[in-house]
Amino acid sequence: MKNLALYLHVPFCLRKCRYCDFLSFSADASIKRDYVEALKREIEARGRWFREKGGYRLYSVFIGGGTPSILEGGQVGELLSSVWNAFGQKPMTNEVTLEANPGTITQEKIRCWKQAGVTRVSVGVQAAQNILLKRLGRVHTWEETLEGIQELRCAGFRSISADLMMGLPGQSLEDWTDTLAKILAMGVEHISCYSLILEEGTPFYREEAAGKLSLPSDEEERRMYHTAVRQLAAAGYRQYEISNFAKPGYACLHNLCYWDLTSYLGLGLGASSYLEGTRFQNTNDMQNYLKNSQYPRSIQENCTVVTQAREMEEYMFLGLRRTDGVEADSFRARFGAGVESVYGEALAALQRKGFLQFKEGRICLTELGRDFANQVFVEFLLDPETE
Repeated sequence: MKNLALYLHVPFCLRKCRYCDFLSFSADASIKRDYVEALKREIEARGRWFREKGGYRLYSVFIGGGTPSILEGGQVGELLSSVWNAFGQKPMTNEVTLEANPGTITQEKIRCWKQAGVTRVSVGVQAAQNILLKRLGRVHTWEETLEGIQELRCAGFRSISADLMMGLPGQSLEDWTDTLAKILAMGVEHISCYSLILEEGTPFYREEAAGKLSLPSDEEERRMYHTAVRQLAAAGYRQYEISNFAKPGYACLHNLCYWDLTSYLGLGLGASSYLEGTRFQNTNDMQNYLKNSQYPRSIQENCTVVTQAREMEEYMFLGLRRTDGVEADSFRARFGAGVESVYGEALAALQRKGFLQFKEGRICLTELGRDFANQVFVEFLLDPETE
């Protein structure tokens, strides 16, 4: 049985953050209700395919956005109940993750999430300083973060993740160190540390273009990253991916599916899928989605058959994001060729530069290689003429 990771997209938020280019927007209760019903119809339609196809087992569910916690607790329960019914499986023990913004967490919602089968909550913390949260356009305060995580604990959640951001406008190394210390004091099981990326079309992008955005230097941002690596290791967290750290047994199983290039199915507005050697995406048009979600093929766009060359590329640069790296035997089993026969020249050059190391049949980034990860990944792009 092959694993299938299921993603449900909830495109709603109270207010768009200044750095965000995700498919998300504010909406009234009526639109949210209509969307939940449409998503349930797509779940049922895709579930029929899942049952008829066979050969797959539902491995993980991830409800992301947007801000899924903006939905009523009962609506989250409806979505997960539809998943269990449509895919013919009872609530799983593997992992069911819900993304949450501290400003939208309530005791009633937490109770509904727990009853619905959510096993893991990923909290968008970002920073511990209210002045930075306000600059980002976040709708929550640090005090609400504390309260939300404490309430999740009281409700019995034993797998809580915190998303943090570094390299923010006006953020100092002291701010970052303080954020890490405060979130560590809360004992969450998983921490993600992401660098701010200026995405075209966002308010931050426009501010930067106008010379109005004061960002830490690249050197300062790297110091923040290395500080996180050291502090989290000292606190017992294992860095299992470039940006992700977990206590033993709490790595995000759903994201590991992405990095291992396992099949995943995305449902909801604009959601992406990688299935049966094909990539495709749902429509971004809300009216089209609401009208036709029960006919999944009619809302699919950008369908692309993934060539073996392209799959090799993705297998390498996604696998190298993981601390364990790429296993040579797994590469050969998947592609029928040795990784060194395909990428020998690039591997040798990157090893000479100190970016890669070979250990116990695996190819891994070094600490230096993680600092230059994007430069490393480019070396695994094959000539388009060979695809």
